[in-house]
Amino acid sequence: MKTLPLEYSLRGLARGRGRTLLALLGALVAGALMATASAFLTGMEQALGSSASPSRVIVMGAGSEESLERSEIGARVPGVLSASVPGIRRTAGMDHVSPETHVALPVAPEGSSSADNGSVRGVTHAAVLVHPEVRLESGRWPERGAGEVLAGRSSLRRIGVDPGQAVGMRVVLGEMPVTIVGVMHSPGSTIDGEWWMPIEDLTTLLRRDTVSCVVVDLDGSTLGDVQAFTLSRLDLELAVLAERDYYASLLAFFAPVRVLVAVVASLMALAAALGGASALAAAFSERVRENAVLETLGFPRHAVVLDVLLQCTVLAISGAAAGGVLARTAFGGMLVEFSMGTFSLQFDARSMLLAVGTGVAVALVAALLSVWRWIGLPTPEALRTT
Repeated sequence: MKTLPLEYSLRGLARGRGRTLLALLGALVAGALMATASAFLTGMEQALGSSASPSRVIVMGAGSEESLERSEIGARVPGVLSASVPGIRRTAGMDHVSPETHVALPVAPEGSSSADNGSVRGVTHAAVLVHPEVRLESGRWPERGAGEVLAGRSSLRRIGVDPGQAVGMRVVLGEMPVTIVGVMHSPGSTIDGEWWMPIEDLTTLLRRDTVSCVVVDLDGSTLGDVQAFTLSRLDLELAVLAERDYYASLLAFFAPVRVLVAVVASLMALAAALGGASALAAAFSERVRENAVLETLGFPRHAVVLDVLLQCTVLAISGAAAGGVLARTAFGGMLVEFSMGTFSLQFDARSMLLAVGTGVAVALVAALLSVWRWIGLPTPEALRTT
């Protein structure tokens, strides 16, 4: 098949530079928006997904399965559970049974007038066994009754504190001044955006004698065994969920937010893409006579259409890919706050492929608009077009 030289196609991009730059900018914005939206959705999915383990179950108050912050159970439940359910994982003689209190409290550096809404978790030493993904990056574990707290890296970044210099700082948690004695890191999970403190200190601060839940790491037993325990002790008013099911329900709860982000980003990207495609089409639609001349020189019409498509593709994909890279450079790792803590924007291969796919869509629309005016004209009439 006779085709136009590649050099001619590439040289054609240098003509009409103003419109070419507008088209490039439209593709760049569209690619950046789609990549950022994908990174938002991926970050939320990974944060909620990586916080769950297939071997862990959560025992909480009956009727509070949708939110640990609303749940309340008796403080004696962890001991009763350990004694009643066989097959709980043990390490060095300690059961992997972690009583926890979950609450949202305002957090601010001492002396600061602006506070951030922080996710606070009251824990015991058993939390280290149940949540092995948590790593103590610096400092030490907080001591009971000493007004000390362990901070996640993301939670520190949210209040504008450098994690490397956080140990020893004073913050106000609720109405209680506490000292940061350690920094923990749990990459990609909601725990990285939390504040941990001894459960006794948190229950004293909240003036309550109950806990929110018990997280249990199972070894030889199953979810059914724990459910059998909750059914045999109706006086305790307990419910049990697999940790994966709990976080899956949270992900489903945030589905409207995810859909809204995807729709808004798509609409904005569509507007930018159509603007770029229109500018590109305007530049090519002025070449009706030039295309007709190419036909008279012996190049078939489909070869000219292929040349237009090639130029549109090179320009649109270059702009969209650059937009994806720019978005990753500018927003990669950016923290997003939601009710369960924080998550970071995760730019991966999917987000970059989505940016490139947006460029392909822009190229196809631009090529279609470009040849629409010329493709139906006879060659003599096209030669007379101004």
